[in-house]
Amino acid sequence: MRTMIAAALVLAAALPARAEKKPEIAEVDVVICIDRSGSMQQVIDTAKRKVWSIVNDIAKVRPTPQLRIGLIGYGSADREFKFFDLTDDLDGVYANLMTFKTDMGGEEWVGAAVEKATKEMSWSRSKEALRMIFMVGNETAMQGTPERLFTKTCPEAIKADIVVNAIYCGKPNADEEQSWRDVARLADGSYTTIDISGGAVAIATPMDEEMAKLNQELNGTYAAFGREGARKKDAQKEQDANAGAAGGAGVVAERAEAKASGAYRSSSWDLVDASKEKDFKLEEVAEEELPAEMRTMTPEERKAHIAHLSAERERIQAAIQEKAVARQKFIDEEMKKQGLNQDKSFDEAMRRMIRTQAAKKGLEMDKE
Repeated sequence: MRTMIAAALVLAAALPARAEKKPEIAEVDVVICIDRSGSMQQVIDTAKRKVWSIVNDIAKVRPTPQLRIGLIGYGSADREFKFFDLTDDLDGVYANLMTFKTDMGGEEWVGAAVEKATKEMSWSRSKEALRMIFMVGNETAMQGTPERLFTKTCPEAIKADIVVNAIYCGKPNADEEQSWRDVARLADGSYTTIDISGGAVAIATPMDEEMAKLNQELNGTYAAFGREGARKKDAQKEQDANAGAAGGAGVVAERAEAKASGAYRSSSWDLVDASKEKDFKLEEVAEEELPAEMRTMTPEERKAHIAHLSAERERIQAAIQEKAVARQKFIDEEMKKQGLNQDKSFDEAMRRMIRTQAAKKGLEMDKE
């Protein structure tokens, strides 16, 4: 008997180790902290125009990302912050971002903003999650009381496995830039400078209007249910309008691309997304919480209706994704023709940093 056990142990030791199963969902938490003092208006406006292109890049993370975004506006020392917790409701995130403006006093306590983000955001507790803070501002980062300087708060962030990236938007200044480099260094993050204008490059494409039309068709595939359903569906349309107001058809096209990706989820209020959840049962939704057009349907008709909407959504999303590829190709070619680059832009800075941090976490990303 002992001989058999010993032989089994030897055989087990000789077998290759079983590879750890990677999670099917990559949890990605992103908190953007933006200085809301007077000189930052153009950067804030760029964030409103480009946040959907950033979402589109995060959507390239593999495995499929579960994206949550939080926002903090700072710039009045530690007296006032505009705080919006992490959420996967990207329409809600955009609505909150649209409220940002330069309405703070001009005391940019970077360390206090890092502390607030670290301690008060509802970060994922998963060991595999990618957790990132993006500090965006100008002037020196070395502002605040000794206990709330970034030299104290950034090490606390990295202890919590939260990376802090630094984006400096000021005029060239060696001392100020060094302070922002140190913000990133102390929390294993990346550092870059961008133009105070935000550096946005906007190129109109023939695909913009086509993608905007497809976006309207896509909205028709959402079946709002529950107490919040109607309000959330209205909010979806409202954020489409906000995207158009922020940057015209090009921003709507980027938002449409985001809505066609795995990063945009609406399972809390949309029956099509909800039906893909493991424990969801359509028959358990109360009749009064169903869309009006479904209340008189039989159970079989309701399932068939959701299946039809789901198929339509997949068709439209595929068309949007195809247009998005053609759109990016057009933009790349025009940028080359015109000798333009985005090296100093807000969105390009965030995309580079996200890719760097995703790679460090062992996550893969689709090629651009």
